[in-house]
Formats: sequence, structure tokens, C-alpha cells
Amino acid sequence: MLKSAVVFVVLLIAAPVFADDLVVRKVLNEQPLSGSAGMVVIVSKLTVKPGGRIPLHTHPGDEHAVIVVGGQALMPNGKEMAFPDGTPMFFPAGQVHGGVTNQGEANIEIVTTHIVQADQPFQTAAE
Repeated sequence: MLKSAVVFVVLLIAAPVFADDLVVRKVLNEQPLSGSAGMVVIVSKLTVKPGGRIPLHTHPGDEHAVIVVGGQALMPNGKEMAFPDGTPMFFPAGQVHGGVTNQGEANIEIVTTHIVQADQPFQTAAE
């Protein structure tokens, strides 16, 4: 029980902080990974409001995601790209990703599942 509480506090402190309220991450479920000491699974809902930008970043583990409600986004290379509903994504541990800005007039909603090391910061800036 104490170990779970410590993991929760570490993750709470390490939760990503965005520059404004245009990108909101809500943790839906968080549990230790069965059979893997020191690993945790975190399921979250990420809402990117119009004009919101997900900064370039990495995680100390894998991220699986599905765009539930898609939209138009400006990519780090300056090109616009459509993300349809249901688009799956995968980012392996340490891979830089993000840098995406919602260019539409509606929220983009993404469900993410992170399998990360509990004793490391959830997210590290890569900008």
C-alpha cells in the first residue's frame, strides 16, 4: 500500500504541466503493471482545445494512443495534417513526439495509455 502511495505521489509531481489550459490531461486510471516491478500503466484523456499545443516531449516508457475526436493540426514541420477519429498512434520509450497545435475550431480528444517507469518523471521536455 505504501509503495502504491509513493508511486502516486511521484507521478502526481511529475505530471506534465502545460503553459495554459488549452491542453488538459485527465488521468482515468493508474495501476502497477502486473509482473513488472517499478512499472505503472496510466490511462488518460488528453483534450487539446483550439489553439492548444502539445509540446515536444518524451516518456520513460511506451505510449499507445487513439484519437477519439480528430481534427486539423499544425505539425512541427509547419504542415497542416488531418487526424481522423480512430487514428491509432504509438511512441516507444524515449522517442520525441508532440509539437502539434490544434488548428481547428473544436477540441481534439485523445485517449492515451502509458506504460512507464514509476520512479522517473512522467514526461521530459524535448524543446
